[in-house]
Amino acid sequence: MNKHEFLRKMNFPVEWEIYGMYPDELYSLQLKNYHEGDEDGSEHDRNGAFHWWLKREPNKNELALLFKLTYLDSDQIMANDVRSYIRKAKNYECNLE
Repeated sequence: MNKHEFLRKMNFPVEWEIYGMYPDELYSLQLKNYHEGDEDGSEHDRNGAFHWWLKREPNKNELALLFKLTYLDSDQIMANDVRSYIRKAKNYECNLE
């Protein structure tokens, strides 16, 4: 399954691709751990993608894109939790919201 198919299957908003926020490194890691049926809990993979970025100390622009992506996610409970982590990130600025 290619990256685009994986993203669609795991309910990632298309903006992950449009913004260039789903690099091959992340795709390879998530695909390696994928098992048929994981799409039923796809919010875990999307949450993992956010935290993959946050562990890398994203710059201000990347944080702004991650923040936008949280509002596009279908699981707003998870997305709200991710926003709390973004607000604690090293390069976070209040004007990102």
